[in-house]
Amino acid sequence: MHGLELYDSILTPQQCNQIIHLFEQDDRKRPGIVGSKDVRSDLKQSTDLECNLNDSDYQQYNELILPGLHHAFQKFKNKYMFLDYISAWSITPYYNIQRYQDGEGYFAAHCEHSPHYPNRILAWMIYLNTASCGTEFPYQKITLRAVQGNVAIWSAAWTHPHKGVTPNIGTKYIATGWCEYTNDI
Repeated sequence: MHGLELYDSILTPQQCNQIIHLFEQDDRKRPGIVGSKDVRSDLKQSTDLECNLNDSDYQQYNELILPGLHHAFQKFKNKYMFLDYISAWSITPYYNIQRYQDGEGYFAAHCEHSPHYPNRILAWMIYLNTASCGTEFPYQKITLRAVQGNVAIWSAAWTHPHKGVTPNIGTKYIATGWCEYTNDI
């Protein structure tokens, strides 16, 4: 898929539903921000929860997400073996769980690598529910369907701009995060 891979059924419906339940009960949610860390409702409208793989306060989320995510990344690395020969990189500890309600979405095409995040090399996303609207990758001429439990991994570079299929119809839940070069030289 041109540096964009989709892996079916990496998380079970039960795992996804539990993440959604935890998210809905969590009082740390806030309006979604864009890469500059600003709320820009003209670009993105969502409710986000910033999580941390290294923080025990997010252990319930991490235990549900991390095993499947590692499995998907192993598949990705098996296809793109050069990733084993570049500088050291890893999944970043920070990731987001996001809810897009009817009419909301990430309206603007964007990539994950920027002056704010110069070390990002890959992005990942888990669809937590099956929804009417997915994610559009215009350069790849691909629109991913939002199917519960599926994991997408792609290059963070300008070659892979993407945006939500907007306006969102119904409610869509995702977990999304990044991989970065580590500073080990």
